[in-house]
Amino acid sequence: VPQNNEKLQESPCIFALTPRQVELIRNSRELQPGVKSVQVVLRICYTDTSSPQEDQYPPNIAVKVNHSYCSVPGYYPSNKPGVEPKRPCRPINLTHLMYLSAATNRITVTWGNYGKSYSVGLYLVRQMTSAELLQRLKTIGIKHPELCKALVKEKLRLDPDSEIATTGVRVSLICPLVKMRLSVPCRAETCAHLQCFDAVFYLQMNEKKPTWMCPVCDKPAPYDQLIIDGLLSKILTECEDADEIEYLVDGSWCPIRAEKERSCSPQCPILVLGSSDVNGLLAAPNGNGENGKATADVVDLTLDSSSSEEDEEEDDDDEGPQPKRRCSYEKGLVSAC
Repeated sequence: VPQNNEKLQESPCIFALTPRQVELIRNSRELQPGVKSVQVVLRICYTDTSSPQEDQYPPNIAVKVNHSYCSVPGYYPSNKPGVEPKRPCRPINLTHLMYLSAATNRITVTWGNYGKSYSVGLYLVRQMTSAELLQRLKTIGIKHPELCKALVKEKLRLDPDSEIATTGVRVSLICPLVKMRLSVPCRAETCAHLQCFDAVFYLQMNEKKPTWMCPVCDKPAPYDQLIIDGLLSKILTECEDADEIEYLVDGSWCPIRAEKERSCSPQCPILVLGSSDVNGLLAAPNGNGENGKATADVVDLTLDSSSSEEDEEEDDDDEGPQPKRRCSYEKGLVSAC
């Protein structure tokens, strides 16, 4: 709470680690150079006891541990016009700036006083990797296929108030996160949909940028609410040639396979109107080609209509009107269409 009317407030805190806590931190493995898996983290939220609160930084926050300032996550710029940048209010790791001994540590939080009250807590935590969380989920988070089947039947139960009866619901076997086939189908128990996402990629993405939002319905899907769909896991092993299935009212399912496009182009015989010699010139009509082979009659379609008209006019002047000429084809040729 603010101590005076100043806009910028300072709230100090002094504490010491126990020998057991120091031992846990020192003996923990390193997630990366300089970052231990057992950590002391600082968390801040609004002072509101009506419901559980999410982490929330006060404006103009700065955290000083002993004699050094600790980095605090900054703002993410927004790509949408008119939308203010967001700041991820995550737990702040203080371990690397603390005295790992019986000495006292002093933490000072500087914050902006704009009419809000905040609560601060220090926690000793163990950070787990996505692989560890996945193994834990596979151990304790699998929902039995029969329970999942009962959920399907409940979703498709006939609603007397509805004019349209739902006879089935389609579920994709492709993960909406990475557009690949599901390997560990997962969703939150609080989600109202049957569609799953892949637990492997979901945990990896939240390891890098923790949002814990369902990619299907965009509602909170925290780790402790995740379940592995035992029924869909079984379907994935039995249905390898389809990317989508349909659940029916009795809890059964059937694969939905895309029909292959069939070629509708007719097979027509090829009509050879002529052949070219080495120099690219058309063979003479009704003549004999090389080795005494007869060549087919040639219809020259490259002549310009204007030149034909000029030729006819010259013939008309010299010899009068001439009868129309017809192009003769060899017998045995068939239509090309």
